Amino acid sequence: MATVLCYGDSLTWGTVPNGGRYMKPLRWTSILEELLGNDHQVINYGLPGRTTIWEDPFRDGRNGVSYIQAALETFGPVDVLVLMLGTNDLKRHFNVGAFEAAKGVEKIIERVRMPNSQDFPSPSIIVVAPPNITEPTGDMAETFSGAVEKSQYFHQHYQNMAMRNDCLFLNAAGVLQASTADGVHLDTNGNEALAKALVPFIEKLLG
Repeated sequence: MATVLCYGDSLTWGTVPNGGRYMKPLRWTSILEELLGNDHQVINYGLPGRTTIWEDPFRDGRNGVSYIQAALETFGPVDVLVLMLGTNDLKRHFNVGAFEAAKGVEKIIERVRMPNSQDFPSPSIIVVAPPNITEPTGDMAETFSGAVEKSQYFHQHYQNMAMRNDCLFLNAAGVLQASTADGVHLDTNGNEALAKALVPFIEKLLG
């Protein structure tokens, strides 16, 4: 049995558009585990608000690069790491774009491949470019001001970065769209689509 660690933000955690958390069976990580035949352990380590490398002045503990090694040791040895981060990097107060978000994911990959105190081998990595942000609603319209256009470049910058770092790459925008309810998070169809799209990648890595 292999261990697949899914390291992400609210899209991985299972945030319901406009509030709440999906029940466990509806989260893409749980669907993925079921599609793999329950032969492998799929761990959901999503955290709402998590960024790639940025410290959020409004929410503590959201810097993704700071916690990745602890996560790998906590759940290790990890065979496959699924990285889907960057949506929160586009919040207005960070003032960065998809290029910087991709560079942030690259820093996480570098940290993943550093030696660890348990001597666990480095996992295979699947980089997932987050889905495009469409039409943020409510408070998120202010939080993600300017992010709709920036998110259109996730695919390009993430794919280039993944190739440069010998990672598999999946463009989430190619298989799903953000919920029309809030323009950011995944609806149930999006969760299912992402899980299905990841299956062949993981099966390829695990043989």
